Amino acid sequence: MHKNMQKLYECLGSYFAFDSHSISIEDFFGDLANFRTHFMEAVKENYKKKEMEEKIKRAKVAKEKAEREKQERQQKKKQLIDINKDGDETGVMDSLMEALQSGAAFRDRRKRTPRIGMGPAIRKPIEKLPLYLYQH
Repeated sequence: MHKNMQKLYECLGSYFAFDSHSISIEDFFGDLANFRTHFMEAVKENYKKKEMEEKIKRAKVAKEKAEREKQERQQKKKQLIDINKDGDETGVMDSLMEALQSGAAFRDRRKRTPRIGMGPAIRKPIEKLPLYLYQH
């Protein structure tokens, strides 16, 4: 059995192009295990790098799409409210009606911010006076 193992190791030496007499079996298989470990790490790193590149690409495409849609909305809004340059105001009512129906006239409104100091705890309570003071 030992001779069979030595013969197979010599075949491995000729296959991997190393001298089977100068390198021990333990060193060879240790190097092979290290290579496998490093190779698997490199495969994982390449996979992560590829995923990151795809993620960046998707984010870039989404950003460009959002910018394009924003410009289209602004352009439509301009077209709906635009008045002819000649001072001729024909079609103004039509464009205003279209803006009202599409909702373009109501976009880009900001919500009101509450005034500071006007909360319910700060308001003064109303004094209740007896009714006879109100009668003249």
